[in-house]
Amino acid sequence: MSATQDHSNYRETALGASASGDFHPHAYPEMSRRLGEALFRQRLHEQAYHEAGVTHQEDFFRWVDQYVDFDKLVSRVVRLVGCFGWGYRNFKDIRIVEHRLYHPRLPRDLDGFRLLQLSDIHLDLDPSIIDVIREKIGGLEYDLAVITGDFRNTSLADHEPSVRETLSLLPAFRTPIYGVLGNHDFIEIVPPLEAGGMRFLLNEVSVIQHNGARFYLAGVDDAHFYKTHDLARVREAIPDEAFSILLCHSPETYRQAAAHGFDVMLSGHTHGGQICLPGGLILLRVCDAPRRVLKGAWTFRNLVGYTSAGTGSCGVPLRFFCPPEMTVHILCSRRP
Repeated sequence: MSATQDHSNYRETALGASASGDFHPHAYPEMSRRLGEALFRQRLHEQAYHEAGVTHQEDFFRWVDQYVDFDKLVSRVVRLVGCFGWGYRNFKDIRIVEHRLYHPRLPRDLDGFRLLQLSDIHLDLDPSIIDVIREKIGGLEYDLAVITGDFRNTSLADHEPSVRETLSLLPAFRTPIYGVLGNHDFIEIVPPLEAGGMRFLLNEVSVIQHNGARFYLAGVDDAHFYKTHDLARVREAIPDEAFSILLCHSPETYRQAAAHGFDVMLSGHTHGGQICLPGGLILLRVCDAPRRVLKGAWTFRNLVGYTSAGTGSCGVPLRFFCPPEMTVHILCSRRP
């Protein structure tokens, strides 16, 4: 695995893949090399089992779905109590969050570096959200953009619509854009999206240069459902003294990330609860992690973390007491 390949070179990984989301056979060896052969096989097997209905994303939804369509149930209840319009307006009310991300190991020349994070865009749920995201991005200043997983809404639907909608969004970004896969994403989306200009980190590392300084941007595959992340492999590609930022879809790996010595970890997956009680109290936890790391800024030992509340929504285009966000992380070596 090369840690110094230029962003533009990764468009070559999409050879033979069309914008329609086709995944040609000769793309498999390349994906296997990048993810790691054993983990690649594990992911393909799990994708097949999941699509066949043998495995399920969450035990809670597996139990509920035996009796009722959970998303339809939520939608009907919200309509009955007369709150659907309010929740839908909240769904489109994407906030711009400026977060000063302080870390004492950050090189001084990286002070002020602006990293834009989107997460859980789920564009196929309601494609009208794309115009909102595009407009918001157009007014932002940032040096690099990342998407921390979950491009598709339901993990059992055709992924082609989410690929198509994401491809329509990518030209809105003015800088290189990196991403990792989430638990809703099949690996088949990687070649067409990379052909469209995005760069996925599949248990890989890329070096980001800025003002004569550098940091290592690492990304691991989904740790929540597929469990095909390889933190050790990624950490080995980063010099001990170098500053590192880890992209991991779910925050549940925070303990392992700290143990491996990463400096910063950016995640999503939780949607901040999406439908919460007043005050943002999360009703449903979707990963095995304490509440303090499920939304917003947090620290654990020497690891500085941030879990996005999500840019899109999942299941239903509704938000209550948990606004969607796009986050501009402003890197700081000194506390304000």
